[in-house]
Amino acid sequence: MSKKSNKENTSKIEKIETSKDIELGEKELTEENDTNTPEEENKVLSELVKGLEEKVLRAQAEVENIRKISQKEILKSRIFSAESITKDLLTPIDNLHRSLEHSESGIPSSLIELVLKDISKALSNQNIEEIDPLGEKFNPNFHEALSVKENKNKESEEILEVLQKGYKIQDRIIRPALVVVNKV
Repeated sequence: MSKKSNKENTSKIEKIETSKDIELGEKELTEENDTNTPEEENKVLSELVKGLEEKVLRAQAEVENIRKISQKEILKSRIFSAESITKDLLTPIDNLHRSLEHSESGIPSSLIELVLKDISKALSNQNIEEIDPLGEKFNPNFHEALSVKENKNKESEEILEVLQKGYKIQDRIIRPALVVVNKV
């Protein structure tokens, strides 16, 4: 249900008989009590009951709509709560990758690989996916081209090199992959 229809429903609910309207109906009923027959009184009361039942049903529907919207918002906040911590972790992850690539003798590479593996596992537990598009076609929604190279053996707009991996949560990009794209 759209925000506009929610506002319309709310205004409709407010327009339905209020407690003052009910009091007026009771006054009319007692004023007309002298001239009304029991059938007429029953008819007036049944109309009043129908109006109140409709008001209750509309209020219940509105509460149900608000509950559903709240549940969706809670779900979104849970899914995307890991985004900020992920952004903070990306630079250390990149530094670990660089040190692994350039380490010759200092820190044992197996230790760095172990740390990277644990961090990757923690990210995947939070539904954070790595974007490593080597060999894929360039997609500006997931990749950021830093440079262009020409390689006639590869297809046009194929990613030749990934300079920095990207990350995403479901369809939301946390950071696009930084790539070098083939231009034929």
